[in-house]
Amino acid sequence: MGFIKKLFQPKKCAMCGKKPTNPTYYYNDDDEKVPVCDKCVTYAERRAYRKV
Repeated sequence: MGFIKKLFQPKKCAMCGKKPTNPTYYYNDDDEKVPVCDKCVTYAERRAYRKV
């Protein structure tokens, strides 16, 4: 049950933690695909996140 709930849970921005309206996906330092909102894209690129 917990797996299904986590699967359909709305994703949050990896930088600010808010719900992104039009997310851009990046790979973080641990090679996980994470969503980033439009406001935090410049910060993600400064932190050298790789674009998907």
